[in-house]
Amino acid sequence: MQKNKYFSFLVSYITSIKFRFIILLISGSFVAGHLSGQEAEAFKPGGKPEARIFTSLSSTFADGENHNKFDIARAYLGYSYNFSQKFSGRIVYDVADPSAGSLKFSGMLKFAYLRYQTDRWTITGGMIPLPEYDHGDRKWGFRYVYKTMHDEYGFGTSADLGLSIGYKISSLLSADLTIMNGEGFKLTETDSILKSAAGITLTPADNFSLRAYYDIMAGKKRSQHTAEFIAAYESDGLSLSGAYNFRKNNNLMEGHNYHGLSFNGAVTVGDRLRLFGRFDHVASVTALSGVDSWNLRKAGQLVVAGMDISLAPGVSIAPNFQGWNPAGSGMPFISRFSLSLDLKL
Repeated sequence: MQKNKYFSFLVSYITSIKFRFIILLISGSFVAGHLSGQEAEAFKPGGKPEARIFTSLSSTFADGENHNKFDIARAYLGYSYNFSQKFSGRIVYDVADPSAGSLKFSGMLKFAYLRYQTDRWTITGGMIPLPEYDHGDRKWGFRYVYKTMHDEYGFGTSADLGLSIGYKISSLLSADLTIMNGEGFKLTETDSILKSAAGITLTPADNFSLRAYYDIMAGKKRSQHTAEFIAAYESDGLSLSGAYNFRKNNNLMEGHNYHGLSFNGAVTVGDRLRLFGRFDHVASVTALSGVDSWNLRKAGQLVVAGMDISLAPGVSIAPNFQGWNPAGSGMPFISRFSLSLDLKL
């Protein structure tokens, strides 16, 4: 009899706990749903136009000759839209300066992508900004004065058709994978060869980062390989970075290998003034045929020095000097004095 009473009490007690637990779950779900509803009500889909212009006035000296010109290097016009707190889209049209032998400006689609982003994941598809270019561009910081080494010497492009997946493993480590056409944003896919890329970024301290990158484009007879390593230090008043790039079998041509080193830094002098400098060294490996002329246009040493002056939010000018020492014998040293302008709306 006593056992039955004890058993009945135990069943009643467990039932009471289960009932309270169910009530707690329902209450929690209601509160979570209410908070989620509040967040959904707080967020309103919307977008904004964007515009950015790189222009300059320059005077170039080479082999006793002088050439002066006004130049609009880039004009970006676009629109970005947030569909939700995690989904966004962006489209940007790029108007570039005329290429050699052309007197007309050229326009092309630079970005057109959909992005899903959380605290850890970043997934981007379409005509996408490439993670490797973005990382190097941030470390250089003066794109309106000169392109990054990665872009200037053909180690890679700033955008391409493809899919990129980035994941933040921890506060110290992140990784990204990208599959792209490999033609860049100026050309459509001309063959069935895709380029695959992987990058990993280590941030052992708040002001110091290391990044390693590798991509491969596999052809029928041979493959093109590209590797890049970037180390960067950034503080409130000082930024320093160094990069090494290597390309094997450029454009799937056997023996067309070249590499480059780039060092740059910037010092903040005042609220509106920064001094910056950069040095590049690019060299090509002699092809199997013994002819070393295939990459003379890109091989040499570059020196850039100047000051970045912030006139207003979104408006910067940079008086600067650019010196190019070609690797080819008999080719003259090129000096350029420029006043560069960055206008961001």
